[in-house]
Amino acid sequence: MVSSIGPVPVYIVMGVCGCGKTSTSLELQQLLGCEYIEGDVLHPKANVDKMQAGIPLVDDDRWSWLEKIRDTITERVEKLVDSETKGRALVVTCSSLRKVYRDILRQVPTDMAKVTFVYLKGTPELLAERMGARKNHFMAANMLESQLNTLEEPDSMTENVIVTDIRPEPKQVAANILSQISL
Repeated sequence: MVSSIGPVPVYIVMGVCGCGKTSTSLELQQLLGCEYIEGDVLHPKANVDKMQAGIPLVDDDRWSWLEKIRDTITERVEKLVDSETKGRALVVTCSSLRKVYRDILRQVPTDMAKVTFVYLKGTPELLAERMGARKNHFMAANMLESQLNTLEEPDSMTENVIVTDIRPEPKQVAANILSQISL
């Protein structure tokens, strides 16, 4: 179904572990008054178990998870496509470390959704500091190196992306993102 008011804006907040995807996304969701999907809760149990054990995921672990996120985005967008409410947007968290992963997430009907990646960028030192401070998270702190090695930073020349610095507090990061998007 093609919306008469244009595609639903979908903001996929991406980056390595410790960059603040969840905190920033929740702030952005508040600012936009929209729906939110936490990509981590869509991981199969086997993936969570591996990460808790400090075992890096490989592509074969990620494909079904990325497809589940893509399908969940599509389902939510189908419900929002003709909505004229203030909250006609969707914020999603997903590490989206490689371009091929982002390509899967972009496979939503383009007449219904406009996907923009929001890359939360930080130095390895800041990310390690944040990982060390986290409590009760399934991602083991030693997984950062694996994620940094896997990361293919998005290219604004070939991908629809907003790049933002993670040094400020999540509320300010979300405000910085909001200043760069148009609804």
